[in-house]
Amino acid sequence: MKKILFILLFSAPFFVFGQCVQGDCENGVGTYIWESGSITNGSWKNGVEHGIMQEVLYNKEGYLLGTYDGEMKNGVLDGWGTETLYDEEGYYFGSYVGNFKNDDYNGWGIFIYSDGTIEKGIFRDGDLVQER
Repeated sequence: MKKILFILLFSAPFFVFGQCVQGDCENGVGTYIWESGSITNGSWKNGVEHGIMQEVLYNKEGYLLGTYDGEMKNGVLDGWGTETLYDEEGYYFGSYVGNFKNDDYNGWGIFIYSDGTIEKGIFRDGDLVQER
């Protein structure tokens, strides 16, 4: 019994989800692993993502949904960033590089689909509204 308890206590830090695992995820720089297994790393303010962040998102089956590297304000994508998206089975869908506002593509950006199709110009609420 003591041996099992020792193993559980020793291995617990390696299997913990839904908490800050490194640094300060309240007001500082830290790494947070969500219950889904998704990982967020970067600057935090009042317990939410705020500043330069990196995220790796997984679905409940463990497939990669996407990655984000860029600016966030008060927990939403806001500023310059790069997002790479995958479908529900983890296959590459496409990548966007450009401006974000309110968690969506807003401003100048480029979206490159997995088939090589490119959308470049001004985006509004995720849609290309002016090609450039």
